[in-house]
Amino acid sequence: MDIEDLVFPSRAFEPPPPFDDASPGDSYLQSRDGATFKVLRHVLINSSRYFERLFEDFPPTEPGDLPKLRIEEDARTLHALLILLYPVHADATTIDIEHTLKVVEIQEKYNVPDTTMMFFLGSVIGINVRKARNGSIDDPIGLYSLAWRFGFQSEVQLFSRHLHGIDLNDETIADNLLRYAGSVKAYIALSDLRRRREAALDDIIEALEPRKHFCAAHSSSDTMFFTFISLMKNVARNALLAPWPEVDEEEAMSFLGLQSEDENRAVGWCSSCYADADKTRLSGRLQKALEKYPQEISM
Repeated sequence: MDIEDLVFPSRAFEPPPPFDDASPGDSYLQSRDGATFKVLRHVLINSSRYFERLFEDFPPTEPGDLPKLRIEEDARTLHALLILLYPVHADATTIDIEHTLKVVEIQEKYNVPDTTMMFFLGSVIGINVRKARNGSIDDPIGLYSLAWRFGFQSEVQLFSRHLHGIDLNDETIADNLLRYAGSVKAYIALSDLRRRREAALDDIIEALEPRKHFCAAHSSSDTMFFTFISLMKNVARNALLAPWPEVDEEEAMSFLGLQSEDENRAVGWCSSCYADADKTRLSGRLQKALEKYPQEISM
């Protein structure tokens, strides 16, 4: 058994090309968890002063006798770093946001030029912008923080649409925002958006004209009326967590839980409430209110 199998019994990460053993290379870099990357010295020397110094006194080697250097990072972080330094930026799509953020943190340690980092980050953020406009994204907190830290303003605003459901009182979330965004303003901007959204809920509810369409039993007293308004607001908060909420024709009732099969978006109503309402007109009013509802942070 190889001694490395004893030291690293469960090496889960297998380096892909161009860092696998079949790829061209004249040195090996080994991560702290035992993954071995085959690399070309001249590529790394030309990309980073750190590696230029590291390989400075290394003599030429034979194909069967390549030197192996230990690197302090874990395998996935080292892989992300090498992708950044190699001219294979198309593979940036394979790097998740967690390890992109780790590479950002070790940029100075490995003397990664700012131009190289910005090119890499532009690829990562651009890929996720397309996803954010068409559906969900992985690690929206990380993407928001990354975009904030490097000044991608319109992208920050876009990613903030995907953070309506996070708990801003969670210390871990708050700490990660401060750590990765590099500024308390990133947290303050989200807090301000949350405040503006809560204040604007009244306009969402008013779009359905509850005073006009509640039955006599549900509007006979302020206590009863505002009890049901409170229920509608809770349903609206859930419905408005989506980054791009929309109301189709005649769906205003289900959007705010008045006629919904979703237990998390249902309000118990009698058959008299909204019995004679023009649901198409109310849906149009609600859609207009949604278009004005705060969905992004202010910059």
